[in-house]
Amino acid sequence: MSQWDIELCDCFSDCKTFLVSWFCSPCQLAYQKVAVEETQPCGFGDCILPCLFSLCCAVSIRGKIRAKYGIDGGCMGDFCVILFCYVCAVTQQTRQLNAKGAKPAGMFMDP
Repeated sequence: MSQWDIELCDCFSDCKTFLVSWFCSPCQLAYQKVAVEETQPCGFGDCILPCLFSLCCAVSIRGKIRAKYGIDGGCMGDFCVILFCYVCAVTQQTRQLNAKGAKPAGMFMDP
């Protein structure tokens, strides 16, 4: 098992991703879901669940990212990180996918 390539508290080093995660986290989560599940393109339907159930979706997507890349952790840890550091966690997830070449892009971001 491995660790995250991007530290949780390193979210401010990429201001563009941080700001998109702050102002439109459901969109970021939808793009992350599509990237981790490798189902393109991201459509309106992918945004519905994150808009309605963002906490649950964020925990689920974080777990899928961990499973896909063999990152240590568990559901309870994911829940706590999302609950207490939501924007930094969403930013970390986006940057992790970018680092692994999944390119979740997101709104206003380079594909």
